[in-house]
Amino acid sequence: QCMHTAPLLTAMADEDPVDPLPEIQKSCESHCTKALNELNACTERVNKILAEAKPEDEVTANCQIQYNDFWHCIDHCTAPKLFAQLK
Repeated sequence: QCMHTAPLLTAMADEDPVDPLPEIQKSCESHCTKALNELNACTERVNKILAEAKPEDEVTANCQIQYNDFWHCIDHCTAPKLFAQLK
């Protein structure tokens, strides 16, 4: 059975609702600079590998771990701020 939760969208009486999540996530980026730097470094490495690869090469390099680490950090920072806005 699904429980209904209050919407996270906030709005003034005469304004369209605004989702606070993107702004909160952006504010958490400074908290996650180490993970972001690791993701950016990995992306550069993978792009270099892809640029140097021959068409017949099977390239499996990716940055999935660094991507997951970055978003885990963002989620960890975002959650308390987001849930504090629930009424």
